[in-house]
Amino acid sequence: MDAGTVSPLAVANLSVAFLLVLWPLWFSTRVLHLPWLNPLTMAMAIDLPIQIMTLYGGPMFLLPDGLASRGFQYALLMGNLLLVSQLAGMLTFYFIADSLRIERYMPLRHLELTRSDIRRSMIFFVCLYLAAFVLLASGEFGVVNWILNPREGYQLYRVGHGQWFALAMSALAAAMLMMFLYKPTGRALLWRMPFIFALAFLLGTKGFLLQIFVSMVAFLWFIRWRHLNKALLLGTPFIFLLLLWNLYLAMADTDDFGTDSIFQYFEYYANAADYYEAVLNGDVRLFHGEVTVSSFWAYVPRALWPEKPFAYGAVLVNEIFFPGAAEETHTPGYGGAVEQFADFGIAGVIFFGFFSPKFIGTAILSYLTFKRPGVNFNRITMFTVFLLLVSYAPFFGGYLPGALYVVAVGAVILAIGLLRSRRTPRTQQGAVV
Repeated sequence: MDAGTVSPLAVANLSVAFLLVLWPLWFSTRVLHLPWLNPLTMAMAIDLPIQIMTLYGGPMFLLPDGLASRGFQYALLMGNLLLVSQLAGMLTFYFIADSLRIERYMPLRHLELTRSDIRRSMIFFVCLYLAAFVLLASGEFGVVNWILNPREGYQLYRVGHGQWFALAMSALAAAMLMMFLYKPTGRALLWRMPFIFALAFLLGTKGFLLQIFVSMVAFLWFIRWRHLNKALLLGTPFIFLLLLWNLYLAMADTDDFGTDSIFQYFEYYANAADYYEAVLNGDVRLFHGEVTVSSFWAYVPRALWPEKPFAYGAVLVNEIFFPGAAEETHTPGYGGAVEQFADFGIAGVIFFGFFSPKFIGTAILSYLTFKRPGVNFNRITMFTVFLLLVSYAPFFGGYLPGALYVVAVGAVILAIGLLRSRRTPRTQQGAVV
């Protein structure tokens, strides 16, 4: 294939990738029977520019052969196969949940929360975030230095302190949710958003800012806020400006800030193209389970086990192309289902795709949130908190592996339960009714 020449099969591959990105539109309107504008489609629309740049912009600019690259086309094919497998698993488990009426077995539905309960929880999680941030920033970089350049702190000084970073992120996510539930109105939420964005910006990760905005518009949709369209139109450019500022902070002190730096943000499929090209040439072997087994190192905090390897799980692929980068806290990301492919090839892509915890969780939570029992802000219960926490609290449990994520959810529910008044909500002044 000549450089720059894209065959009809490659065009079909590119087209399928774009159509698959739009899966929330079909799932929410055809399966969940929601209106066109809903939390799933809003998240899709906000994320769509990043998806397009990741799928097409980055590879087109970073690869010598652009979109015609053999490695890229194979990466795109594996990415498409992974998403098809994930959607098949999601639909399967959604209809299982529907047929079993799983809402009948859900706990916490009868534990109501008063406004005072919610306020105490909100203050607790904000304080927990501040404590975790101070412990994170003071570890090596210094609190003042981290505040002045959060991106540098995030990129270079998290090693050995990742537990505080994960705690800060999850605490802020829980705090945002409790702020919304304390007074679930559009005006009250928007007044609190600058404070939330400021705290999130300090963590230095671009994805967190975007997820907070997605959560905000989802909350506004749930309360049927009449100015939601305006919030989307005005807020989306603002959040992308924050992302660009975040990038500028990372690159301003180097000579690399420019078009190259921007496209390096979307290197995932370009990196995957290098990997698959090496696989197709026979230069890289499959790991035959090593990636999956070693991924359990993610459960061990480095603070408790300093000898924990830097390269484990999917990072083993990084070590092939970027040796030593993991130890320097720089682990370039890979698209194209590289993590699922690396152990067992195409069979791994299909298996890990169908049983993807993320998509199975999306199926079950979509059923509980939008079908039965749904979300009722006139009667806020612990189950309401659980549903919104795992579905729309921004990046809650980010960087935590599966079992630790479950522990984190349980810890939040336990903390709110301990802070909850033992009197019944209907007998208290200021109850959420």
